[in-house]
Parts: sequence; C-alpha cells; structure tokens
Amino acid sequence: LLRSKKHSHRDPNMRHGRAKAARKTLKFYSINCNIKAPYKLILDGNFLAASVRFKVPLVERLTKLLQGNEFQIYTTRSALEELNTLPGEAFQKARQFGLDECIILEKKDILKCSREEEDMKGSSIDQKAFDPKEDIVKLVQGGNDQGYFVATQDEKLSDKIRERLAYVPQMRMARGGVLIFESPSANSRRHAMREERGKQNTGGGTMTKEEKHLIDKLREERIRLKREQQQQADNGTGERKKRKAKGPNPLSCKKKKSSGNAKSNSTARR
Repeated sequence: LLRSKKHSHRDPNMRHGRAKAARKTLKFYSINCNIKAPYKLILDGNFLAASVRFKVPLVERLTKLLQGNEFQIYTTRSALEELNTLPGEAFQKARQFGLDECIILEKKDILKCSREEEDMKGSSIDQKAFDPKEDIVKLVQGGNDQGYFVATQDEKLSDKIRERLAYVPQMRMARGGVLIFESPSANSRRHAMREERGKQNTGGGTMTKEEKHLIDKLREERIRLKREQQQQADNGTGERKKRKAKGPNPLSCKKKKSSGNAKSNSTARR
C-alpha cells in the first residue's frame, strides 16, 4: 500500500511557491519531530467527499505534494460509518474510496494511541460510541508519536489540532480542488523553539544533570571572584578609584614657532 512517484515531471497545476513551501514544511517536521517518509496520512470523511466532489485524482496529487516520497493513506472506521449515513452519491463514492484505497483504523488501533486503552480492557468495544473527530484527536495527541498527517475539511477539528496539539501536519482541499499543505502551527513552532533552547542548555542533550550543576557552580564562582577583584580595586570604600588627570596629548598640541623663524618671516615681508 506504499505510494510513490513513478514519473519526475512537475505538476503544471502546482505553483512553484506552493511546492517550495511544501518542501520547507516537510523539512520542519523532519528536523523537529522526526516525521519522515514513508508518511502516514489520515483522511477524514469530509476530505474524502471533497476530493470526490472536485474530481481530484487524490493519490496523484498527494504524491506530488509530498515531493514524490512514499506514503500510506488511512481512514477511521468511524469516518466510513459516518459517510454511510449521509445521503448522496458523493458520500457513497468517498466511502468506497476509503474501503478500496485506505488502511482502515479500527477502534482498537485508536485506543492504543490513547490512555483509554486501560479503561476499556475487559469490556466490549462499541463502534457507534466513537466520534470521527475524537478518533483523529486520539491518534495524534501526546506529541503525535506515530507521525500522522491529518487531512480534513472540518474547521473546528483543524483549529483544535492547530491550537492544542503540536507537530501534527495538516492538509485541506481549497476551492477548485487545490490541495493545500498548511505551514506548521504557532504551537508547533513554540515547541520547537523550547526544545532547541533545552538542547543548548544541555549541550545538545548530551549533558547530564551533574555536569550542568558543575558548570553552573563554576559560573557562580567566576562571578564571585570578579566581584571581589572589583572591591579590591575600589580600596574597600565601595567607590571606584578616580583616575588622575594626565598631561595633554603631545600629538594634539600645536608646536610653538621659534624666534629665529619669526624674524626671517618679518624680513621676508619687508
């Protein structure tokens, strides 16, 4: 079920700026949270329906958006059940695409990614007791360890992921069937900056607590010695020693003219 690019020509419908932004976003997630190919994409029901409505060749577009890297597409069982309850040919085609082309995440798979697994042990799992939105949130919460991308048209779900969860790449379908790969959220960038500062403070993560404590102690000792030296320079009075006035700079002073030169100048004038 791995998808990969079979041809190297660029998509004429994708502008260069959008392709460049996609490369930059993929690089951000690769560096900061180790999300690398083969990528895992979760497609929710409304995203599948939008791709059918706009007649988008989804696999081909995703391949080009992801720079030809291999990927797998997933959907949840609850999303397929939701599509089955909606009237209209587009929703049924979207459901069929999910059944034929996607890896289906069952409830037990979703529970493994959440803390509810312990609470559900020994009890039967009710398929209808799960919500498609909540299923996706459970899959990507806690730092998105599985490295899932989320493709959704649901603005509330997208906002919730963007504001509350970090390191979750998102996609959506714009008007006309244009596939948009969103830039990393502000929350994700804050997490990345915080982790980078932590690495700097701990020598790239290789410094132990004892080593950090020793460095802090040495720094404090150096500051203390500097203060003592300053106090000694102040003669113990707490005031800085005033500098004595020095003579004028000889290079900045004009030279006095000799008397002989003055007489010769006066005769020359006559």
